[in-house]
Amino acid sequence: MPTPLNILFAEDSEDDVELIVGELRRTGFSPQWHRVETEPDFLAGLEKRPDIVLADYSMPQFSGLRAAELTLASELNIPFILISGTVGEDMAVEAMKLGATDYFLKDRLARLGKAVEQALEKKQLRDQQKRAEEAMHNQLEELQRWQETVLGREERILELKHEVNELLAQLKQPARYFNPDNV
Repeated sequence: MPTPLNILFAEDSEDDVELIVGELRRTGFSPQWHRVETEPDFLAGLEKRPDIVLADYSMPQFSGLRAAELTLASELNIPFILISGTVGEDMAVEAMKLGATDYFLKDRLARLGKAVEQALEKKQLRDQQKRAEEAMHNQLEELQRWQETVLGREERILELKHEVNELLAQLKQPARYFNPDNV
């Protein structure tokens, strides 16, 4: 059974989208997609939390590097793959610095399906790690609340013991509680 995949395309060519979607279908995905060509449309597409972003490097009104930058800035942990007709090594490195998971030339898409699969697995691991960190943080906060409660009770018990000893002293009775620090 094909794996569902919700894609946000930053791409100015419908033909290229069809080519990429065909390759993803061939490798076992069942893609649903939304194609945008401008930054405002891209930002609106990110709000819908796609599974992955696939972006062309160069478009008339928008760029793949800007799309990578916006995806990273969104902090939504959405994998990003740059796809271009001609991307140089310097541009690919720049895209990776901006959070791109991978990059491809449009005429070399044979390993795209595997790259998408790996990007989604990495996302799942990051999501699991984030949930684990949040759970540990919540547990730490709970332990700190318990510690404050216990310390507050211990301080109150010491105060009560001191008050009992003072009352006993007024009654000329021997102290019942001894402070080990003062012995």
